[in-house]
Amino acid sequence: MFACIGIANDGVSVKTPDIETAQMLIDAGVGVKAPYFHRSWIRLPFDCDGEELLHRLATSYDLVRASLTKKAQAALPPRS
Repeated sequence: MFACIGIANDGVSVKTPDIETAQMLIDAGVGVKAPYFHRSWIRLPFDCDGEELLHRLATSYDLVRASLTKKAQAALPPRS
């Protein structure tokens, strides 16, 4: 899982490379701590900058995909 939309439907939670990056984004006001997730996850509000949202979703996807086995990665379609 690389992204999660909760029942409140007020944003999307995404994985960041590390806790420090998540904290930097929180401090900059880009997102907030994602409740119930590891500290390397943040929640981005749906009304945030569209480019930022796309970038964070792509980064989260790439991080999770890279953690999969080579066989699992090969079964996924190429990222465009």
